[in-house]
Amino acid sequence: MAIKDNFVGLYIRRFVIPGALVFNKPGFVDFKISGKTSIYARQIFYPEDFFVKFESRIVGAFGDEGRKQLYSIGKKFGYRFAQSGKFENVSNNPGDKIKKWISIVSKFVEGTYASLIENTTDVSLKKTDFTLKNFTVLEELGYEYIFATGGTAGLMAWMFQDPTIEVVLHDVKGNKGNYDGVVTSAPFNYLNSHFKDQLIFSETNLDGLSEEFQNYVSFNQHAEIMHKKSFQSYLDFNFFKYQKGIITFNNNRFFLFETSGTYLIEYELLKSKKKKYLDILFGAAFDTGYETMSQFGSNLNEVFEVLSALGWGEVLQFSSAGNQIKISINHFPWSKWYDDIDFLMVRGFLSGIVSKINKKKMLFEKPVIDLSKGSLSLLFGGKYV
Repeated sequence: MAIKDNFVGLYIRRFVIPGALVFNKPGFVDFKISGKTSIYARQIFYPEDFFVKFESRIVGAFGDEGRKQLYSIGKKFGYRFAQSGKFENVSNNPGDKIKKWISIVSKFVEGTYASLIENTTDVSLKKTDFTLKNFTVLEELGYEYIFATGGTAGLMAWMFQDPTIEVVLHDVKGNKGNYDGVVTSAPFNYLNSHFKDQLIFSETNLDGLSEEFQNYVSFNQHAEIMHKKSFQSYLDFNFFKYQKGIITFNNNRFFLFETSGTYLIEYELLKSKKKKYLDILFGAAFDTGYETMSQFGSNLNEVFEVLSALGWGEVLQFSSAGNQIKISINHFPWSKWYDDIDFLMVRGFLSGIVSKINKKKMLFEKPVIDLSKGSLSLLFGGKYV
């Protein structure tokens, strides 16, 4: 069976929304899980390596405070994703009816995050156990706060319409250097009484996360770009490989990340007013760009074409003169927090990529933002240091 059939066919079989997947449009990766919305959520394929670096460094530097920060970001991301995607919930699927939709969401996550996710739900307790096999980041670290725990908590808080639902990770087992585990989602009081040996985080401030839909649709609409290869093109030519829920490039794993996460991570860290959080974020992105994403090609044009296919929009080298380089990204995925962040992750990735390709350290500054053409354009200026 062709790789195209493996990947696209997986989603067609698992989801009830025909045409819910867009991987064949250069510059764009879109998906919707709910038939209640006509809005396709912009996605970016992210390297697992970035989150391994980012989460491990935050935990190493800040301990439980860092764990709580990551979990909080993850829960807000998961809740926002479900809310904005108009996922089904217990209000309109009471009793055991909600189990079907929990399974659908579970299989959506399984699509690029894990080789297998199994779930068991007790609706009367608002409790679900998820068994995770080869779950991204968790498999490497033996823990995971943004997706496996925080993200799950946000999804389930929405589906049960209960912001007190939290998550604990337990029964973690290592197998040949990889970790599997079980996450249990339930109201905080239940977890607190049944997992007394666990540190249980709580994040109930889930207001103000919903997207501005009119602007989201307007600024994220499809457009023709200079690059002609889509993510599907790279799958068809085995540049990226897909097997059992895992996408890889040169043994580096990638997975779908809804675009608001790029904004929300930095936005929440900025609110903490701790510069070291932001330094770690940029550093993890720089190292990932240098070590992993620079392998996409032998020159910047080749690398930028792959970045475009991963959902970045249109990535172009705008100019190069002396000690400076300018990079333009047109049609970058827009979210309502576009004017609240400095695009540290994108700057870090680009800085690492250019430093590796050109064999001299480059650092990019905060971009110039332009919405005048009806989409989000970012112009990054950088200097060799």
